[in-house]
Amino acid sequence: MYILGMIILVFFAIIGLCAFITAAVDSLHRNTCVEITLLLQGLDENNAESSIRRAARIAQENSGVQIVIMCEKDDPAYPICEMMQKDYPFIEIRLGT
Repeated sequence: MYILGMIILVFFAIIGLCAFITAAVDSLHRNTCVEITLLLQGLDENNAESSIRRAARIAQENSGVQIVIMCEKDDPAYPICEMMQKDYPFIEIRLGT
């Protein structure tokens, strides 16, 4: 029983060490001054909200990410893009295709 307990302890210690190293590397990479722009185009009314929310989740997880949506005013997805822009201030809507 002692050996089984030690094996389990070592197993979880290795998992904890890997998690710590991953967190340390992520924190080092997030502090870099890299700006990323996600460009969304070709949205339609069926997939606009899910695509924007997916991009917004990526932008919130990584600092310095901006989302640019290319959409025409007469496009059916434009009202959805405007509503999402109110929820997420880092979204910019540009006219054009």
